[in-house]
Amino acid sequence: MVATYTWHSESDVEHPRWVRSVSLLPDEIISSWLVRAALAQGCDPMVLTGDMWPKWRIWTRDVDRFLNDEPLSKLVTVAGIPLSSFRAATLKGVAERVSSGPLPDKALWPWILALGVRNTKRRSGLQYCPMCLSEDRTPYYRLQWRFAWHVGCEHHHCSLLDRCPHCNAPIEPHRLHAEDGCVAVCATCKGELRDVGTAPCSDDALAFQLAGDEVVRSGGGQFMAHPVETDAWFAGTSFFSTLLRRANRSDAEALHAFLDRMGVVVPDLPLNPGTVVELLRTEDRQPLLGALRKMIGIDLGDVTTYLNESGITRQGFVAQGEKMPALFAEIFTQLPDNAGGHRKRIVRDPGQPRPRHEVMRMWLRLQRKLEMQQR
Repeated sequence: MVATYTWHSESDVEHPRWVRSVSLLPDEIISSWLVRAALAQGCDPMVLTGDMWPKWRIWTRDVDRFLNDEPLSKLVTVAGIPLSSFRAATLKGVAERVSSGPLPDKALWPWILALGVRNTKRRSGLQYCPMCLSEDRTPYYRLQWRFAWHVGCEHHHCSLLDRCPHCNAPIEPHRLHAEDGCVAVCATCKGELRDVGTAPCSDDALAFQLAGDEVVRSGGGQFMAHPVETDAWFAGTSFFSTLLRRANRSDAEALHAFLDRMGVVVPDLPLNPGTVVELLRTEDRQPLLGALRKMIGIDLGDVTTYLNESGITRQGFVAQGEKMPALFAEIFTQLPDNAGGHRKRIVRDPGQPRPRHEVMRMWLRLQRKLEMQQR
């Protein structure tokens, strides 16, 4: 298949030192290229990176986030690929446009899927389209498959997968071995990741995905009929994402009345309140993005009306600790203030049963630990 590109073009190889040259394919993410380069040289990915950076176990971190100019420069001569091409294959450039502030070293990057790194194992974070891998002359993983606003393939209109369809393990190409020969193989069960069944992606989720791409490329877009820059657009969608997740686990009548007036159906999301959008599975993000697509298309003036009709308070609209977009500042001042009506924090008796969401959070954490140990 002749691949088109959205985020970076294919990079030609000029005078490489490696015996077998490996070009950087259109939209390929740097971790995918490193794995393919290793397999082409006939070695494991960890062997190749250990030779390039002997004092750095790079696969214990998110390679696509932390490969900056200094380590990347070591690849330029041996691979014969310009530094600028390697830069474009990392997540930093897109993440800087999406974020409203400096990118943290260890914390989550806004709207970039987190891998959940534990040693060299992953919890999730890498998605793929089976049909794209199947049609590729040389299978590889795309940069956009790490974006949290991506849940489907716009070319095949199918949902992306973030787990092996055979053993349900995360996609971990860096754990492949030389004899595997191809990145389209599960590192855990060695099952084929191509030619598997796919489900259609919702139109609303795909529409949100395409809108997010355009906002990043053009430097801004329309948010509730108001022109905003890229970081403000994603900050606004993050705010609404938090609002929907709060409504998912809350029985607050005013909040649900507000969403009903907007014509938004609250998606059924995991009960774990600590699971932010960057940690959600693809199947969980799809209905969330579909709902967000409807919300950001509503005129801001109508939102003001819906808030007033629902009787929601400032505290019901913006929870403590949440960051409110500047676009809502004037609306916020018009909402009733119920600050004096807050109940004092109740200290729970250690002998009493824990709330359901706390038990679910502990259970999910235990499941993640058990899963890591089994692989």
